[in-house]
Amino acid sequence: MSNTTPTTPSGTTIVEIRDLAHGGEGVGKAADGSDARVWFVEGALPGERVRVGVTGEHKRWLRGHVVELLERSALRVQPPCPVADRCGGCTWQHVDPAAQAQLKADIVANQLRRLEVPTPVAVPSPQALGYRRRARLHYRVTGAGGGQALELGFFGQRSHELVDADHCPVLDPALDWAMQRLREWASWLPATGSVHGITNGVEVVLGLPGVRPHPELDAAIRELIASSSASEDGPTLVGVQLRGGREHVGVGRTWLELDGNGPIPPVAQGPFTFSQAQARQNAALVDHVMAMAQPAERRVLELHAGVGNFSRALARSAKRVWTIDGDREAVANLQRTAERWGLPINVKRGQAEKLLGKLAAGGRTYEIVVCDPPRAGIGVQAAKDLIAVASERIVYVSCDPATLARDLAVMIGAGSPFEIADLRVFDMMPMTAEVEVVVTLKRRGARGGAA
Repeated sequence: MSNTTPTTPSGTTIVEIRDLAHGGEGVGKAADGSDARVWFVEGALPGERVRVGVTGEHKRWLRGHVVELLERSALRVQPPCPVADRCGGCTWQHVDPAAQAQLKADIVANQLRRLEVPTPVAVPSPQALGYRRRARLHYRVTGAGGGQALELGFFGQRSHELVDADHCPVLDPALDWAMQRLREWASWLPATGSVHGITNGVEVVLGLPGVRPHPELDAAIRELIASSSASEDGPTLVGVQLRGGREHVGVGRTWLELDGNGPIPPVAQGPFTFSQAQARQNAALVDHVMAMAQPAERRVLELHAGVGNFSRALARSAKRVWTIDGDREAVANLQRTAERWGLPINVKRGQAEKLLGKLAAGGRTYEIVVCDPPRAGIGVQAAKDLIAVASERIVYVSCDPATLARDLAVMIGAGSPFEIADLRVFDMMPMTAEVEVVVTLKRRGARGGAA
């Protein structure tokens, strides 16, 4: 491929990509040096030279998408999905799966570059395709009368236009099969909507928000439950949860037992509560958090506990685990799990950051604190409270390296009694730029670093 700079059509710029930003966009500068601003280019990889169309502009940066690939990175591969160039469900289908974990670790390192942190350890995904056990797809009903059809898929890149797909290679095959069955129910669905799904690899539960019970829809669902249950080697739809207005109606069994692993009891979970997208990598994540927390005979506080992804494992050896989360359904779910299995877990519904403030003000401490907040993180004040409440170790799980950098600057900053013992990046969702970061903090001078 020629290295000469071709003539640039009006409205486009040739950009040389040097790095990756949080979110997976390529970072670079104009090849001819005519504009000193930084470019963030969707779909570009380090080492590439691309012609870019502008999609956003700021006095310090520009944002764009690849119009033409002029020099190709060795990391670029042919996407396994035929609609990857249009679908917004996966933005990294063009990236070599073997390189994705390290690229994500590099993104995290770049976000944390202003802090004194160790080099992140990358944990690759056990599989690149067919892994996603939980998903939400969108649909649109077309036609009228008896000729309704359904468009089903993810929204497109940079738009809310639905990209219809009769197969998604990232979804667990059982979940992909069940999602496609929705097309058979087009006559009883609203004009637009979404479908939530969750699977254990064989059984599937679907959730339909905004859909009210209907006798014919009920009959169609039960027919599919019966026919799929009769199959000995195929996936099985076990239930559908309808949530139209204030009505919550279940057809069949609307929960699955997930993430039971040896002495760790499973959690019964439906399609509307959060769970990690991949079962195998989540098991590795839980094992790592347990190794880092070292909860044996300790009092553990778990913030943003959800349905108990870590709580059930922590409770195996801790003196007691106190959990808090703001989601009513998740809290009720964890409470049932604790009661069913006799786990030493105190479950509370509330705002974790407010609880931290009260505990810090009252001088209350816990030996171990495990924290798994949403993308927004916990914030500066809560980070200050956290290092006052934890007396031995903190395990902070983050899905957003930018907010992690903000919170971590407080937790290991000047005057903090904590330092980093371990920093690990899990590739939980291959084919996307999503990251899962686990940072373990220990008291300065204390024994016991990375396990």
